[in-house]
Amino acid sequence: MIHLPDVELFIRVAELGSISAAGRALGLSPAAASAALKRLERRVDSQLFERSTRSLRLTQAGEDFLGFCVQSRQALEEGLAALKQGREQLSGEIHLGAPSDLGRDRLDTLLEPFRRRHPQLRLVMHLADDLIDLYRNPIDLVLRYGLSQDSNLVGRKLCDNGRVLVASPDYLARHGHPESFEALAGRNCICFYRNGELFNRWRLFLDGHQREVTVAGDRAANDGALVRKWAREGYGIAYKSRLDVIDDLASGALVDLFPAARYDETPLYVAYPSRRYQPARIKALLAWLAEAFGAAVAGPAVSPPPPAGS
Repeated sequence: MIHLPDVELFIRVAELGSISAAGRALGLSPAAASAALKRLERRVDSQLFERSTRSLRLTQAGEDFLGFCVQSRQALEEGLAALKQGREQLSGEIHLGAPSDLGRDRLDTLLEPFRRRHPQLRLVMHLADDLIDLYRNPIDLVLRYGLSQDSNLVGRKLCDNGRVLVASPDYLARHGHPESFEALAGRNCICFYRNGELFNRWRLFLDGHQREVTVAGDRAANDGALVRKWAREGYGIAYKSRLDVIDDLASGALVDLFPAARYDETPLYVAYPSRRYQPARIKALLAWLAEAFGAAVAGPAVSPPPPAGS
C-alpha cells in the first residue's frame, strides 16, 4: 500500500529540489521526510532521486512516476471538489504557461470570458519565452510555437501561424522601405534570444527561393513583448510571430515588409503531460483554447502595406 502523504512529499521534493524544504512545507522534520521518501522508494522498488551532498535530481524512473503522481493528486482534488460543490461547477486551480507576448496580450484577452464563465476556477499564468519544463514546474498546460519532441507530452494544435517581418510606419518614413530582403543586413534589426541563443539568422521564401540573412541592431531582448513594443515605437525591424502582431497589422501600427513572401511556419500548440485522466477543468480549458484561437486567426483582414519607399 502506498501512502498518499508519501506521494505528496515526493511531488514537493521534485518541485522544490530539496527534501528538507519539502518536509518543512508539509510540517515534517528532515529526518522524517527522508524516511518517508525512502519508504516510498521501497514500495515502488525504484530509486526516484539521485542524491549527492550538493544536489538532488530525479532519476528517469522518478520522472516517469512523477507524472502519474501529479495525475493522481489532480484526480483526487477534482473528486473532492465535485463532492463539495457539485459537478456542474468547475473549480480548483489551473497553471497555464505561454510565451510572454502571446500571454500578456492575446491570450489574456481570450481567457477573460472563460474566467467569467467559471468564477470558481483560479487561473495562474506563467509567462516565459524560454521552454517551460512541465515536470519541474507545477504547470498543467503550456502554449508553444511548434511541436515539442518530448514523447511524454501530448501536443494539440490550436491554429496555424508563421513569422513575419514588421516595422512601424514611423520607422519606414524615416529610413525607407528595405529594397530587398538581403538589405536587412544593413538595417537596425531588433533581435530576440530563444533559450539563451541569439536568433539573428532570419529567412523567408520569396520568388520560389529560400533566402537567409544575418542581421544585427542596437537592441535585443529575451522577451517577445518588449521586441514588439520596440518595433511599434519605431526603433527597428522585428521578426515576429504573426499571431502576436495580427492586430498591429490590421490597425496599421506595424507593416508587413514582404507581403508576397512565405515565412517560417510556427503553428501554435498546447502541450500537457501524457495521462489517461484529465480533470474536467483542464478539458474545459483545452476546448476553450481551441475555439478561441481558431476564431482569433480568422479575424479581420490585414491592412495592405504602403508602397515601397513611401
